[in-house]
Amino acid sequence: MKLLFIWIQGSGKWTQWKILQENFGFEIFETGGALRTLAKEDSDLWRTIKETIEAWKQVSPEMIEDILLDFLENKAKSEKIIFDGLVRNAWNKTTADKVLWNYKVVLFELSREKAEARLLGRKYNPKTWETFLSSFNYDPKTWDKLEVRKDDNQESIKQRIDDFYTKTMPAINEYEKEWKLVKIDADNCIEWVTKELIEKLNLK
Repeated sequence: MKLLFIWIQGSGKWTQWKILQENFGFEIFETGGALRTLAKEDSDLWRTIKETIEAWKQVSPEMIEDILLDFLENKAKSEKIIFDGLVRNAWNKTTADKVLWNYKVVLFELSREKAEARLLGRKYNPKTWETFLSSFNYDPKTWDKLEVRKDDNQESIKQRIDDFYTKTMPAINEYEKEWKLVKIDADNCIEWVTKELIEKLNLK
């Protein structure tokens, strides 16, 4: 099973993919993590990507395709994979359709107002990236000191949410037409969101 997670900022998808990873054996593909792995290998693919980034050019669809293929052919250890943040615009969708072809899209739905409130009222663990309410100063599991993300300010949050509606929503609308979309109500407690996710994906 291949799942592609799409979300509005602040919807709690990080928490849910960790739950699926720990309880159902899903492997996580995250583009940033894949790039860090490639950097350690110092491969031809990484050198090409590095030159592109250093030249302040956009990573092309072909490069994203190569990164995905490298992961699927050489690194993936499971048939159950969550692709995190892969599709953010129309050309990302084209790449996903070409390389993954058989997958479901999980959309974590949350209103703009709730998303903004959550982002302004959170802190995170810089070691694990897990988020907590702003009333917490330390991670209750690790006792690492929590921080406020530098981009969790009013202006940056507005831009990120605007980008979701203008760039990502057109791809989401296409997925809905193709009957690939699974909608999850993210305006609930963690346990209820997990329950809905398990039921709608028929996970066992």
